[in-house]
Amino acid sequence: MSTWPLSPAEAWRARKVRRSLAPAVHARLACVRRGFLERPGLAQPLALARFVVLDLETTGPRMFEDRIISIGAVAVTERTVRHDDAFEALLRQDHSSAVDNILIHQIGGQQQLAGIDPVEGLVACLEFIAESRVVAFRAEFDATVFGREVRSLLGFHAWPRFIDLATVLPALFPATANDSLDDWVAHFGLPPIGRHHAIADAYATAQLLMIVLDAAPRFGIESAADLRDAEVAQRWLGRRR
Repeated sequence: MSTWPLSPAEAWRARKVRRSLAPAVHARLACVRRGFLERPGLAQPLALARFVVLDLETTGPRMFEDRIISIGAVAVTERTVRHDDAFEALLRQDHSSAVDNILIHQIGGQQQLAGIDPVEGLVACLEFIAESRVVAFRAEFDATVFGREVRSLLGFHAWPRFIDLATVLPALFPATANDSLDDWVAHFGLPPIGRHHAIADAYATAQLLMIVLDAAPRFGIESAADLRDAEVAQRWLGRRR
């Protein structure tokens, strides 16, 4: 579980946000927190772990400012992409994003204005993640935006640490020039994806995670802790692309 250090002012704002939430939301967040604390340890074998691959579409590329428009997530368990265990939400916006942003993710202004309550969407996403390890491609962006929105709208400042496949893949498959999600999808001959749709990108990343999990034992990676350590080592060596 990752936490964000809070200043006294931030802690006060978080308490104020929590107090504004409905009692039912408080109860759901309490269950989420217990799930984070009770989840299996990092020593859990990869074959038994449940991973949640998550992708976001946002109102822009600024991770410290832009808002989440849509969330797509899919579970990977027993080294299988679980099409029956997926999550998708379109979060309601006060104002639709700019036209050039809409051209990227193809979520029109009216759709954005008609989305679900962002509080409900974020709580439901946290419930879907539950005790699982979260995986993303270029995870720094998704983790920062997701954490900031959870903190801002829920007053909740603890969430799962993300594992970044953009860092792990070059460690297991070196000597390639692959950089983007599209590069890796093409490299492994995976089916084309509807890019810049959160659920489609989540499914593509889940397929890449399957390839990582299949290759992992050849590198002595047997547990979630080993996978995390491989990512940390890759970052330390400066080999992240």
